[in-house]
Amino acid sequence: MAQQNKQFGNVTSLPGTNSALSGGGFVRSVNDWLMESALQDTDVDEVISGMVSRLVAAGLPIDRVMVGFKTLHPLYEGVSYIWSKPTGQVERSFHLGVRENNPEWVESPMKWMIDNGVTFLRRHLIGPGAILDFPVLKSFRELSGTDYLALVTPFVTDRDSELGENRIFMTYLTSRPSGFTDEDLAILSAIQRRFAVTCKMRIMHDETKTILETYLGSDAGHRVRNGQIKLGDSTKTRAVIWFSDMRNSTAMAAHVGDDAFLEQMNSFFAATAGAVLAHGGQVLRYIGDATLAIFPIRDDEGDLEQACHAAVYAAAEVQMNIENLNRGREEQGLPEFDYGLGMHVGDVVYGNVGVKERVDFTVVGRAANEASRIEKLTKQLGKRVLVSAPVAKYISCPTENIGEYELQGTGTRVTLYAPDFSEACQRLELLRAS
Repeated sequence: MAQQNKQFGNVTSLPGTNSALSGGGFVRSVNDWLMESALQDTDVDEVISGMVSRLVAAGLPIDRVMVGFKTLHPLYEGVSYIWSKPTGQVERSFHLGVRENNPEWVESPMKWMIDNGVTFLRRHLIGPGAILDFPVLKSFRELSGTDYLALVTPFVTDRDSELGENRIFMTYLTSRPSGFTDEDLAILSAIQRRFAVTCKMRIMHDETKTILETYLGSDAGHRVRNGQIKLGDSTKTRAVIWFSDMRNSTAMAAHVGDDAFLEQMNSFFAATAGAVLAHGGQVLRYIGDATLAIFPIRDDEGDLEQACHAAVYAAAEVQMNIENLNRGREEQGLPEFDYGLGMHVGDVVYGNVGVKERVDFTVVGRAANEASRIEKLTKQLGKRVLVSAPVAKYISCPTENIGEYELQGTGTRVTLYAPDFSEACQRLELLRAS
């Protein structure tokens, strides 16, 4: 028992044994632990694992636990966590925004509970009192389930939001022949609200993190969450600076119309900015139909070479993506995408600009301006991609020396090179095939 106490904290005996922790005492111990977890901002899967461990150690006959909730994320609508007795592990799954068309959701107990304003549902799965009115219950009985409990706890993450009320869904399954006892049900119901509060704290943390990273990028979002929010807060960073821009966007917008052009821009960004992210770069901002990004250089010359290597392979992937898109656009009679891309190396100031009431997190500085001017020369020189000498020095693909040019408005002259991505594209094709 001493070893069990060490593993499961202050759970020392079973509910119903007239001990200090029976009944309400046990519930208080679990609820106190849940509040401590909320204060420490513990991950949801760790909370579930710790809570189930305490329940199982106290003798509750739990074989499966599911926790689910909606979340604010650009890629998926909801998250679920499932703990199962055979593995003793919590597995997380993400769910796309297809609930309305998903039979599993439409025919689920949770959907019925929402529609009918019910927060507690219990079903015996065997014996004369069995009710199998949802398809999932039949599946659970086939897995030797005998009793099923579903709890729903509504909550509000932001009272000013128009997204409506959120909910924590929680279900328990047991295979004990006699099912859950009344005391089991009382305990599970009594800890539900504290568990929901703990989850809510983490949901709000994760949603804030998601919003910041979606709108600012991963590194900038991290910096803002860690307090770098005042006007003038900044860090000097050395980086490979990427500036890409869609060509002939005005003509394309006139051809397809304003509403359709937004969709066209998103396809273009998926092909260009998406390649930056795929190769470890950071997209800092979109300027109309242009993308400003960086590949940070941390410490030494080796890291500079690695950053240049990543940037060039991202550029090669852009070329492949645009060519694939244009084949489809040609078949649809749509104008083809074209673009210019300039890359440069230098020190930039990475931080907040604007006014104190409304700041933007970006990079500013001479090197960023020079990368933008290099991109502008791509059209003049008839090249899609131009890189400065510091980038060309560290890339493995062949390059053509275009010559030395003055960058408009900077007073700087740089030697420019046009990379040949044929070999890089072949390597990427092989990687995709494997």
